[in-house]
Amino acid sequence: MPVYVTADLHLGHSQVLDYCRRPFRSIAEHDRGLVAAWNNRITDADDVYVLGDFSIGLSARELRRVFGELRGKKHLIIGNHDCRKTTDLPWASPPRDIVRVTLEKTQLFLSHYPCRSWPGMHGGTIALYGHTHGAIQDTRHSCDIGVDRWAYRPVTLREIREHLATHAGPLEEEIATADERTLRRLAA
Repeated sequence: MPVYVTADLHLGHSQVLDYCRRPFRSIAEHDRGLVAAWNNRITDADDVYVLGDFSIGLSARELRRVFGELRGKKHLIIGNHDCRKTTDLPWASPPRDIVRVTLEKTQLFLSHYPCRSWPGMHGGTIALYGHTHGAIQDTRHSCDIGVDRWAYRPVTLREIREHLATHAGPLEEEIATADERTLRRLAA
C-alpha cells in the first residue's frame, strides 16, 4: 500500500479561496472538491498523513461529518489552525507537532512548518511540510506537500521523491557537503 501525504486543506475556510487563489466559486464547492479528490486516490486501507491546517471554520458536527467521508487511516501533524475540535477527531494515531518516521524505506521528518535543518538531513531524511501554500521553493531534500502545490489531493511518497529529484536547491546542497570552515562562512 502506498503512503499518502497532504497539508493545508483549510476545509470550511472561505478566505483561503482568495488568499491562495483556489479555483472554486464557494467554500462548499471547495470542500466537496477536496473530498472528491482525496477519495479518488485513497482507499480505506491507505495511510494519509495530514501535515496541518485540516479545517478552519466548520462546526464540530460538520467537521466530524467531513472527516468521516474521507477514506483512509488519517494521521494529523498539528498546524497553526488545528484547534481542539480538529485534534479531538478519531485520528489513526495521536496528533503530534512533529513526526520522524520511516515509510516505504524512506526516512521522513514531518512538520506543518518548513525547517532549514532537521534531524537526518545529511543522511537522506526528507522533510515534508505545509503552511507556506507554495511560497517557498522546494529543495532536493524538502518539499511543500500542501494541496495548493499538488492539484488539491494527497500525494504518494513516490511522487514526492520524483519531484524532489528535479528540484535541487544550491544552498542546501552547499551546506550538505560543506566543511566546518565553509559552514562558518555561510552562517556569517
